[in-house]
Amino acid sequence: MRFLERGKILALMLAATLFAVTAGSVMGHEARDVGNYKFVVGFISEPAFEGLKNGLDFRITKTAGAMDMGPDLMEHGAVFGSPTLATGESFSFEVGHDLEDQTLTYHSHENHDLIGTITVSHSAEPADTVEVAIHDAMMMPADITVQPGTVIKWTNQASGPQTATSGMPAEAGHEHEAEAVEVPVEGLEETIQFEITHQATGVSKVMPIRALFRDPGHYTADVIPTAPGIYEFRLFGTIEGHEINEIFISRGGGGGFGDVEASAGLQFPESLPEVREIESAVRGAQNAADGAVDRALEAGDSASSAKTIGIIGIILGAIGIATGAGSAVFAYRRR
Repeated sequence: MRFLERGKILALMLAATLFAVTAGSVMGHEARDVGNYKFVVGFISEPAFEGLKNGLDFRITKTAGAMDMGPDLMEHGAVFGSPTLATGESFSFEVGHDLEDQTLTYHSHENHDLIGTITVSHSAEPADTVEVAIHDAMMMPADITVQPGTVIKWTNQASGPQTATSGMPAEAGHEHEAEAVEVPVEGLEETIQFEITHQATGVSKVMPIRALFRDPGHYTADVIPTAPGIYEFRLFGTIEGHEINEIFISRGGGGGFGDVEASAGLQFPESLPEVREIESAVRGAQNAADGAVDRALEAGDSASSAKTIGIIGIILGAIGIATGAGSAVFAYRRR
């Protein structure tokens, strides 16, 4: 029966872990401006529950405007400009090495609400061609990071004609002309570390972060929180040469993302012990077993000592009897 109960517990814990991984619902994160960067930090899935797989969810962008890109890159059509593309038609542009470490904004000349960015970096995933679809409501993907020499291919999948034109819209006073663009910051898995702290116990752990595939500026670190309560996240290291040491705390400590909650209220129809309760029970049983062994050893030592004393007593008694008998015989002979 014990093995069946253990198997049942493990199966339920595995199912709960899989649910936590696949659910991925983000209920609340904390956003913070740090210099020219914007941090958005929280648990991957919120609310977070103890004993279920979760982890750090960290997004970072930087503000790119005219000063960052330079006037030539911001000028309407200065780098590239497609002809008017009918639905289904495409336009390609090869990114030159002169654009390395630059970020370009582009838009559709037919619809100024369609805006995207191109960041040129050797840290990008290598690809011969990156395809961008122009839809009625958005570019997809809108923000891309490519290596020099990559060919970018735009295909019009909108209901009407569109273009792919570098820079911002040329019309003076257009609402997007003076707007800054949020550009994802990449390569931080090499320069930033993550420290998680359970506030009630003060227990901390430092671990590396990893970048999410094909999602620039999005990082994570896997964690299974094993106790409920308030948690602190610290991100430290360097970002593009700037020293960073930012602490984020969960909502119970006044921060913007959720605390870790006990999972007992979710269990149905039977409530299972939490991980910490199982550990406590195992630890208690181990301590009890160790105490029983110690008492048994003490009892064994006591029994051994009593046996030794008894043997010595028997020997001394035998010696006394022999001595007495010898004395009696000697006294009888003298008579």
